[in-house]
Amino acid sequence: MDVPALLEQYQVDLRHARQVADLALALFDAVAPRYALPAAQRRLLEIGALLHNVGMTTDPPAHHIIGRDIVLRHAIATLSRREQTLVACMVVFHRKRVRPELEPTYLALGKKCQREALQLAAILRVADGLDYAQTQTTSLVSVKSVANGLCMHLSGPHAASDGARAVTKADLWAKVFGTPLGAEPSSVAVVEPTAMPIETAASHVALWYAAPEVPLAELGQVLLRRHLRLLRTAEREVRADEKTEPVHALRVATRRLRALLHLLAPVYYGTDGQLYAKALRRLARAASAVRDRDVLLADLQTRTANLGEALTPAVAALTVVLREERRVAHTTLSAYLDDTRHTTFVRAFATALNDPANWNDTPRVCDLGGSTLWRHYEALRAHDRGGLPTEPETLHAMRLAGKRLRYVLELFTDTLGPRVEAAVKPLVACLDHLGALNDLTVARSRLAPYAAATTTAPAVAAYLALREQEGQHLSGALPARWAELTSADYRHKLLALLAHL
Repeated sequence: MDVPALLEQYQVDLRHARQVADLALALFDAVAPRYALPAAQRRLLEIGALLHNVGMTTDPPAHHIIGRDIVLRHAIATLSRREQTLVACMVVFHRKRVRPELEPTYLALGKKCQREALQLAAILRVADGLDYAQTQTTSLVSVKSVANGLCMHLSGPHAASDGARAVTKADLWAKVFGTPLGAEPSSVAVVEPTAMPIETAASHVALWYAAPEVPLAELGQVLLRRHLRLLRTAEREVRADEKTEPVHALRVATRRLRALLHLLAPVYYGTDGQLYAKALRRLARAASAVRDRDVLLADLQTRTANLGEALTPAVAALTVVLREERRVAHTTLSAYLDDTRHTTFVRAFATALNDPANWNDTPRVCDLGGSTLWRHYEALRAHDRGGLPTEPETLHAMRLAGKRLRYVLELFTDTLGPRVEAAVKPLVACLDHLGALNDLTVARSRLAPYAAATTTAPAVAAYLALREQEGQHLSGALPARWAELTSADYRHKLLALLAHL
């Protein structure tokens, strides 16, 4: 497919796209000698500029991310796979603050190409800012050296406001080229800008990967990129501070990615899928060591008032040792994230999921989706053998089977639409119930070393007594929760979803 066909298919605003492309090329020509930019970059810059808003009519708030996926899904005429990846990076980096280490498409490139991607994205961001008013009236007259860097001289009625926006978006420029970029209108702006915020733009083009006829591999790649980006974001936040939520987000992301790898095994040709799953499992274990303490500390705090004032010293002593365990676990997790083995895994994984040679595009969602969904439902029901299990280990295995069913439903959420909520809601309620029982098991295990210590034993005994009472209540209420999932009504809901797939 050529670029004009893409612009037409996704109903891109051609006037804005052409203006941004012209401004980008003018800016490129003005600074190419200064920064020794290869002439070959000029063609890629123009294509990236024309396509920078290709996702706008599909998902306005996240059009930079959906635009990246659109660029990657089409074989664009005249572009090699490397060039297509560079264009995708330009598209995803043209909006929001650029954090390249979070972007899977960027991570799949070699170091030389990564620098090229950032250079082109830096120019595109400035050019996009120069049509902030979306009037196509601002022109780049010249780029001149000044005492503190470079200055763009602009003309047009919106030159002041467009220039100010371009300077704001020149943050990446300063990092990549090492030179601050300013703007100065050559004529006075006489009209106030009337740019329409992208968040309110109407959506006209449906999500292509939500169609039942789409290849399962294509849907999977979109979701893998999404969750790998979430994983990288969580990693960054875990390194930055010791709050509890980033650790939880990190563990959730590992679970989603592992589940996707398992579900996509029938359409993944690569021989390294198991290696990626093992790496994610190791990361999940490191995150779980922190998360388990977070959950336990939070619950202990909420129950402190019920333990009685006499136990305050013992509770305080227990809290101190658990916080120290948490600190050590967090240090271990941070070290794991900074280990070169983890960095190598992330780059290899990003490269693999972006390589078309690794994927079989023949099976469609409608070919495999229904059987996959029902198979996981039957695997969950198999844990009821004339009665629910009572041992913690088997209840945990039952919970894992339920999570796998939930991941299947999440995989096809965009395909199934709002109707999927009727199947997800009772499943989540049952999983939360099983999760609370599992938290009790974890509490027993984590607190066992302190059950005999003089300073902490009274608090451990009293706290676990409260949790055991709650556990008995949860065990008694579990059959009712389970009955919702095994009822004829629930099966009918799943069958309705199968029919849609």
